[in-house]
Amino acid sequence: MNLYVHVPFCRGKCAYCAFYSESRFDKSLWSRYLSELERRFAAFSCDEPVKTLYIGGGTPTLPPVDCLKSFFALFRSSFPFAPDAEISIECNPETMSREKAELLAGFVNRVSMGAQSFSPVLLEAIGRTSKDPGKIGAAFRMLRSAGIRNIGLDLMYALPGEDMALLKRDLDSALELEPTHLSAYSLTLEEGTALAERKSLQVPSDDLSAEMWEFIGSYTAEILPRYEISNYAKGDYECRHNQAVWHGERYFGFGPAACSFDGVRRWTEPASLNGWLAGVPAEEDLIPRETRLAEIFMMGLRTVRGWRIPEFKEVTGNSLRCLERKIARLEENGLLLREGDVIRATRNGLLFWNVIAEELL
Repeated sequence: MNLYVHVPFCRGKCAYCAFYSESRFDKSLWSRYLSELERRFAAFSCDEPVKTLYIGGGTPTLPPVDCLKSFFALFRSSFPFAPDAEISIECNPETMSREKAELLAGFVNRVSMGAQSFSPVLLEAIGRTSKDPGKIGAAFRMLRSAGIRNIGLDLMYALPGEDMALLKRDLDSALELEPTHLSAYSLTLEEGTALAERKSLQVPSDDLSAEMWEFIGSYTAEILPRYEISNYAKGDYECRHNQAVWHGERYFGFGPAACSFDGVRRWTEPASLNGWLAGVPAEEDLIPRETRLAEIFMMGLRTVRGWRIPEFKEVTGNSLRCLERKIARLEENGLLLREGDVIRATRNGLLFWNVIAEELL
């Protein structure tokens, strides 16, 4: 079983962020949030042990230590965990302290730290609420000292004013910390964000953004090979939770804006803490069976390994026959490669994955 829990609290709202969050934290709201989580955990029926748990946000490491202690205790009392369960939490560097690092080390075994950039100028350009890159290294060292070995960094590229030299500097700063995992996402101007509303914003061209994507893959290849369009990892440190989601496994989300997928149906909780607390029903994504199969297939093609055909049938209970013509066209266009019983995206297919998605859907 794979679980996702959304912690919707932040200190503020970064100008680029389109994820749901509340830009304040108070203990009364936290108490109500925790009580509702407890109620929903108790009502959730599943006998399988948890294989992966991903705690995202928001800023899950924002609450004070006493609140996080209660939060982690709730998981322990609510679910059985597999002996080798992957337990991930997102972390913002400015929220870390030695006491929090030690607390995290007693429950999680994987941390995904939101660095975004090591350049104060670039952080300012994207409206990041924290603009002190020194806190990234300090937080990293606290977590390592507490005994957490699996620590990843999240970077953004193609930022306003960024060139190849600044990108290389960011990568060098990240690699100096010796993370086990790196996520590097191109800036997307999401509708409704403060950054998207800046009319004079100058961002790198699509060609430069593609060049940056190529450079990241080649520059990190020996240390952190690419295993998904925007993700890179050492040997056994690929994010197992994300691999499960990309390859059509069931996952269940708790908290406002959290998504779930039971193998057939997908649904999303309301993107409002008050609405979620009040029991506003989740919005169900109802699409035809063939469309759902295409969706599962295309998500797996985000990964370098792609799909083994028997694996797809095992996960979905269906063959790829209904997608055969579309797969053949993508092969002809050099975006997919078939080798034995494996179908995967080519290098161009990864770069232009949106074209694959449009063709399949």
